[in-house]
Amino acid sequence: MIIYKFKNFFFKERNNTKKIKDILNNIIEISYSNSFNNNFSIPKNFYSRYEIIVILIFLLYMRFKNEKKNKIKIQIIYDNLFEYIDYSLREIGTGDLSVGKKVKTMARVFSLRIQTYEDSINIDFKNIKKPIKKYIYRNKVKKRNLDKFYNYIIKQHNKLELANSKKIFVKNFFKITA
Repeated sequence: MIIYKFKNFFFKERNNTKKIKDILNNIIEISYSNSFNNNFSIPKNFYSRYEIIVILIFLLYMRFKNEKKNKIKIQIIYDNLFEYIDYSLREIGTGDLSVGKKVKTMARVFSLRIQTYEDSINIDFKNIKKPIKKYIYRNKVKKRNLDKFYNYIIKQHNKLELANSKKIFVKNFFKITA
């Protein structure tokens, strides 16, 4: 009986972590997607991809920030994101001594962006367009493309708000739609 409980606990926990990693992998795949870039005319560069990752994780953060149980899941996403960044930097040949500094800088940028996005939506969710324009498009965007991307973000936000938390932590929760 005790062995069964231990086994169930450990395998259940690993399964939950895998599901949490699945949504992060979904977000990372979307940031690399050509159709995503084509639908919203987002530049295909490292910074834009990173900003897409940040804004989608921000939406998860907003959905779960007041739920103690799911705050842990968000922290696991953060941890895995920075493990992924560390691995990616090493993969492209960044030296061991500078990897830590770059990851630390990206973590600082991540925290600032989350705060910026949160501050921007406090009064009205539409205010998120300004930081999107600044960070994702580097202020070089047609209004039509900014509006399309905003509509995608608001659609994902609404989908998160309506979804049961178990349904959120699955592969392909975030979909690429025009």
